[in-house]
Amino acid sequence: MESLKEIWKIEVDLLQQLLDVCKKHNLRVWVADGTLLGAVRHKGFIPWDNDIDVVMLREDYDRLLQLPPDTFRHPYFLQTAYTDQHYYHAHAQLRNSETAAIRPSDSHRPFNQGIFIDIFPLDAVSEDMEQRQYVAHRIRKVTRFLHAHDTPILLSGRIGLVFRKWKCRWQVWRKGWQNIYREVDDVLRATDIHQCQYVAEISFSSYDFLIDKRIFDDTVMLPFEGIEVPAPKDYDSFLRAVYGDNYMTPLQTGTAHDDMLFDTTHSYRELIPQARRIYRQKQLRKLFGKK
Repeated sequence: MESLKEIWKIEVDLLQQLLDVCKKHNLRVWVADGTLLGAVRHKGFIPWDNDIDVVMLREDYDRLLQLPPDTFRHPYFLQTAYTDQHYYHAHAQLRNSETAAIRPSDSHRPFNQGIFIDIFPLDAVSEDMEQRQYVAHRIRKVTRFLHAHDTPILLSGRIGLVFRKWKCRWQVWRKGWQNIYREVDDVLRATDIHQCQYVAEISFSSYDFLIDKRIFDDTVMLPFEGIEVPAPKDYDSFLRAVYGDNYMTPLQTGTAHDDMLFDTTHSYRELIPQARRIYRQKQLRKLFGKK
């Protein structure tokens, strides 16, 4: 396992690359979630955290994705379903292609799996509860459909996915990966941000945390691991919405990336075989009832 501090260095470099591009193109971006909490409480990473999260209002997020392909030069890679076929998440990631952050369960998926930071769009939250349910349903349906494309059916033990996998591969051949995925963005854009009070990271956490859009009217710079990062000026309201009123009290929990195979000096291309072996061994133990 790579030293956590070495992983942090790569992620802070990725964050700085993103901030530089956003500043150059006048795009609004803010640190969010655990990264914002770390900036406020620790002036850097939460000690047991291993990722960086940022958010952008949908308008700025779309402009970022429309920048020329050479905006981020190798080893940096802005990963979306439009730039990397087989990538099925409904948000972007900025990757360092000469490193590795491989989730063993994704080791059979042929997309870039370098160390990354998450870039979440903030989308308008409809006042209509039925519309919210429809949006959440459509996002889940499309992303799960694309997820099936590269799922190793036998190893996963999910035999019932074989028909979804076959259908997905046929539809991708017929329509194209990007055209199928585009439905996600179209659904998320359907609500006018000027007609709503709240925004949310709908593509990732659905409607779990609703944030008053006025929080993003002003920006403040906070210290984070030796650099200055943008945060909503009213970061207190953001953090209370996500973590509750006692967010300043440390509470150690697991992260979403605890099972990842990290390497800061070797490309994911070199580590994929090892990650596949780990996944295969884990799944075989599970299938045969062994711990």
